[in-house]
Amino acid sequence: MKYVIILKSDKETAGDRVKRAGFIAAAIGAGVNFGLFLLKLYIGISSNSLAIYCDSVNNLGDTLACGVALGGFFWMKRLGERQSLRAQSLFTFIISIFIAVTGVFFLYHGTERLMYPTPVSYLVKYAVLLALTIAVKLVLGLTFRAFHKKAPSPVLKALELDSYLDCFVTLAALMSLVLVERVNFAVDGMLAIAAGGFITVSAIKNILQESKYLINN
Repeated sequence: MKYVIILKSDKETAGDRVKRAGFIAAAIGAGVNFGLFLLKLYIGISSNSLAIYCDSVNNLGDTLACGVALGGFFWMKRLGERQSLRAQSLFTFIISIFIAVTGVFFLYHGTERLMYPTPVSYLVKYAVLLALTIAVKLVLGLTFRAFHKKAPSPVLKALELDSYLDCFVTLAALMSLVLVERVNFAVDGMLAIAAGGFITVSAIKNILQESKYLINN
Protein backbone atom coordinates (compact mmCIF):
# COMPACT_ATOMS: atom_id res chain seq x y z
CA MET A 1 0.00 0.00 0.00
CA LYS A 2 2.82 2.37 0.88
CA TYR A 3 4.60 1.51 -2.44
CA VAL A 4 1.50 2.48 -4.45
CA ILE A 5 1.25 5.84 -2.71
CA ILE A 6 4.89 6.65 -3.56
CA LEU A 7 4.32 5.86 -7.23
CA LYS A 8 1.28 8.13 -7.34
CA SER A 9 3.21 11.00 -5.77
CA ASP A 10 6.05 10.63 -8.31
CA LYS A 11 3.58 10.67 -11.18
CA GLU A 12 1.97 13.87 -9.94
CA THR A 13 5.35 15.53 -9.50
CA ALA A 14 6.39 14.63 -13.05
CA GLY A 15 3.07 15.86 -14.42
CA ASP A 16 3.49 19.27 -12.77
CA ARG A 17 7.12 19.73 -13.85
CA VAL A 18 6.38 21.31 -17.24
CA LYS A 19 3.73 23.63 -15.86
CA ARG A 20 5.88 24.82 -12.95
CA ALA A 21 9.01 25.33 -15.08
CA GLY A 22 7.00 27.02 -17.82
CA PHE A 23 5.32 29.38 -15.38
CA ILE A 24 8.65 30.50 -13.89
CA ALA A 25 10.33 30.84 -17.30
CA ALA A 26 7.45 32.87 -18.75
CA ALA A 27 7.46 35.19 -15.72
CA ILE A 28 11.20 35.79 -16.13
CA GLY A 29 10.76 36.37 -19.86
CA ALA A 30 7.95 38.88 -19.36
CA GLY A 31 9.99 40.93 -16.88
CA VAL A 32 13.19 40.94 -18.94
CA ASN A 33 11.45 41.74 -22.23
CA PHE A 34 9.49 44.62 -20.73
CA GLY A 35 12.71 46.12 -19.38
CA LEU A 36 14.34 45.77 -22.81
CA PHE A 37 11.29 47.38 -24.42
CA LEU A 38 11.59 50.49 -22.23
CA LEU A 39 15.34 50.80 -22.82
CA LYS A 40 15.14 50.36 -26.60
CA LEU A 41 12.15 52.68 -26.83
CA TYR A 42 14.24 55.38 -25.17
CA ILE A 43 17.17 54.77 -27.55
CA GLY A 44 14.90 54.60 -30.60
CA ILE A 45 13.13 57.87 -29.81
CA SER A 46 16.34 59.67 -28.80
CA SER A 47 18.26 58.59 -31.92
CA ASN A 48 15.25 58.68 -34.29
CA SER A 49 16.26 55.20 -35.50
CA LEU A 50 13.41 53.22 -37.03
CA ALA A 51 15.28 49.91 -36.67
CA ILE A 52 15.75 50.42 -32.93
CA TYR A 53 12.18 51.63 -32.48
CA CYS A 54 10.88 48.53 -34.28
CA ASP A 55 13.14 46.39 -32.12
CA SER A 56 11.57 47.93 -29.02
CA VAL A 57 8.10 47.09 -30.36
CA ASN A 58 9.38 43.57 -30.95
CA ASN A 59 10.29 43.32 -27.26
CA LEU A 60 6.84 44.61 -26.31
CA GLY A 61 5.37 41.82 -28.45
CA ASP A 62 7.65 39.34 -26.67
CA THR A 63 6.37 40.66 -23.33
CA LEU A 64 2.78 40.03 -24.42
CA ALA A 65 3.75 36.58 -25.73
CA CYS A 66 5.32 35.69 -22.38
CA GLY A 67 2.19 37.01 -20.67
CA VAL A 68 0.07 34.70 -22.81
CA ALA A 69 2.39 31.80 -21.99
CA LEU A 70 2.24 32.71 -18.29
CA GLY A 71 -1.55 32.60 -18.30
CA GLY A 72 -1.45 29.41 -20.34
CA PHE A 73 0.82 27.56 -17.93
CA PHE A 74 -1.34 28.72 -15.02
CA TRP A 75 -4.46 27.44 -16.78
CA MET A 76 -2.76 24.15 -17.70
CA LYS A 77 -2.49 23.23 -14.02
CA ARG A 78 -6.16 22.25 -14.21
CA LEU A 79 -5.85 20.12 -17.36
CA GLY A 80 -4.97 16.48 -18.02
CA GLU A 81 -1.89 15.36 -19.97
CA ARG A 82 -3.55 15.24 -23.41
CA GLN A 83 -5.37 18.54 -22.87
CA SER A 84 -2.12 20.04 -21.60
CA LEU A 85 -0.32 19.14 -24.86
CA ARG A 86 -3.10 20.72 -26.89
CA ALA A 87 -3.01 23.83 -24.71
CA GLN A 88 0.76 24.17 -25.20
CA SER A 89 0.30 23.87 -28.96
CA LEU A 90 -2.47 26.48 -28.87
CA PHE A 91 -0.38 28.99 -26.93
CA THR A 92 2.61 28.35 -29.20
CA PHE A 93 0.25 29.17 -32.09
CA ILE A 94 -0.82 32.43 -30.39
CA ILE A 95 2.78 33.42 -29.65
CA SER A 96 3.69 32.83 -33.31
CA ILE A 97 0.87 35.15 -34.37
CA PHE A 98 2.29 37.90 -32.12
CA ILE A 99 5.70 37.39 -33.74
CA ALA A 100 4.24 37.44 -37.28
CA VAL A 101 2.39 40.71 -36.58
CA THR A 102 5.66 42.21 -35.33
CA GLY A 103 7.39 41.14 -38.56
CA VAL A 104 4.69 42.79 -40.69
CA PHE A 105 5.06 45.95 -38.57
CA PHE A 106 8.79 45.96 -39.43
CA LEU A 107 8.07 45.53 -43.14
CA TYR A 108 5.56 48.37 -43.27
CA HIS A 109 7.62 50.94 -41.39
CA GLY A 110 10.85 49.89 -43.10
CA THR A 111 9.26 50.55 -46.49
CA GLU A 112 7.95 53.89 -45.22
CA ARG A 113 11.42 54.92 -44.03
CA LEU A 114 12.90 54.09 -47.46
CA MET A 115 10.32 56.31 -49.11
CA TYR A 116 10.68 59.14 -46.59
CA PRO A 117 14.18 58.99 -45.03
CA THR A 118 14.88 61.03 -41.90
CA PRO A 119 18.19 61.79 -40.13
CA VAL A 120 19.37 59.48 -37.35
CA SER A 121 21.48 60.60 -34.37
CA TYR A 122 24.41 58.37 -33.43
CA LEU A 123 25.96 58.30 -29.96
CA VAL A 124 28.45 55.75 -28.63
CA LYS A 125 26.35 55.16 -25.51
CA TYR A 126 23.43 54.04 -27.70
CA ALA A 127 25.65 51.48 -29.41
CA VAL A 128 26.99 50.21 -26.08
CA LEU A 129 23.50 49.87 -24.60
CA LEU A 130 22.27 47.96 -27.66
CA ALA A 131 25.26 45.60 -27.45
CA LEU A 132 24.38 44.91 -23.81
CA THR A 133 20.76 44.14 -24.72
CA ILE A 134 22.00 41.51 -27.20
CA ALA A 135 23.91 39.82 -24.39
CA VAL A 136 20.84 39.97 -22.12
CA LYS A 137 18.63 38.42 -24.81
CA LEU A 138 21.18 35.65 -25.44
CA VAL A 139 21.23 34.81 -21.73
CA LEU A 140 17.43 34.80 -21.71
CA GLY A 141 17.39 32.36 -24.63
CA LEU A 142 19.82 30.07 -22.79
CA THR A 143 17.59 30.33 -19.72
CA PHE A 144 14.57 29.17 -21.74
CA ARG A 145 16.75 26.36 -23.12
CA ALA A 146 17.66 25.23 -19.59
CA PHE A 147 13.99 25.18 -18.55
CA HIS A 148 13.10 23.33 -21.77
CA LYS A 149 15.68 20.63 -21.05
CA LYS A 150 14.34 20.26 -17.53
CA ALA A 151 10.70 20.14 -18.67
CA PRO A 152 10.29 19.86 -22.50
CA SER A 153 7.56 22.14 -23.84
CA PRO A 154 6.92 23.57 -27.34
CA VAL A 155 6.05 26.90 -25.71
CA LEU A 156 9.47 27.16 -24.07
CA LYS A 157 11.11 26.08 -27.31
CA ALA A 158 9.27 28.82 -29.21
CA LEU A 159 10.33 31.44 -26.64
CA GLU A 160 13.93 30.21 -26.83
CA LEU A 161 14.08 30.43 -30.63
CA ASP A 162 12.42 33.85 -30.56
CA SER A 163 15.11 35.08 -28.14
CA TYR A 164 17.86 33.98 -30.54
CA LEU A 165 16.06 35.65 -33.44
CA ASP A 166 15.83 38.84 -31.41
CA CYS A 167 19.61 38.80 -30.95
CA PHE A 168 20.02 39.04 -34.73
CA VAL A 169 17.30 41.70 -34.97
CA THR A 170 19.05 43.86 -32.38
CA LEU A 171 22.40 43.22 -34.07
CA ALA A 172 20.89 44.49 -37.33
CA ALA A 173 19.58 47.57 -35.50
CA LEU A 174 23.04 48.16 -34.03
CA MET A 175 24.65 47.84 -37.48
CA SER A 176 22.18 50.32 -38.93
CA LEU A 177 22.94 52.79 -36.15
CA VAL A 178 26.69 52.55 -36.84
CA LEU A 179 26.41 52.59 -40.64
CA VAL A 180 24.01 55.52 -40.79
CA GLU A 181 26.93 57.83 -39.93
CA ARG A 182 28.93 56.53 -42.90
CA VAL A 183 26.30 55.82 -45.56
CA ASN A 184 24.03 58.48 -46.98
CA PHE A 185 21.04 56.14 -47.25
CA ALA A 186 18.15 54.87 -45.12
CA VAL A 187 20.08 51.86 -43.82
CA ASP A 188 17.76 51.38 -40.88
CA GLY A 189 14.81 51.13 -43.28
CA MET A 190 16.51 48.39 -45.30
CA LEU A 191 17.47 46.42 -42.19
CA ALA A 192 13.97 46.80 -40.76
CA ILE A 193 12.58 45.27 -43.97
CA ALA A 194 15.13 42.44 -43.92
CA ALA A 195 14.47 41.65 -40.24
CA GLY A 196 10.70 41.91 -40.74
CA GLY A 197 10.77 39.48 -43.66
CA PHE A 198 12.87 36.96 -41.75
CA ILE A 199 10.72 37.14 -38.62
CA THR A 200 7.45 36.91 -40.56
CA VAL A 201 8.51 33.84 -42.54
CA SER A 202 9.76 32.04 -39.40
CA ALA A 203 6.54 32.86 -37.52
CA ILE A 204 4.32 31.69 -40.40
CA LYS A 205 6.16 28.35 -40.45
CA ASN A 206 5.40 27.88 -36.74
CA ILE A 207 1.77 28.90 -37.25
CA LEU A 208 1.32 26.29 -40.00
CA GLN A 209 3.05 23.62 -37.94
CA GLU A 210 0.92 24.18 -34.86
CA SER A 211 -2.24 24.50 -36.97
CA LYS A 212 -1.64 21.02 -38.37
CA TYR A 213 -1.17 19.63 -34.88
CA LEU A 214 -4.33 21.28 -33.53
CA ILE A 215 -6.42 20.13 -36.52
CA ASN A 216 -5.11 16.55 -36.58
CA ASN A 217 -5.38 16.08 -32.81
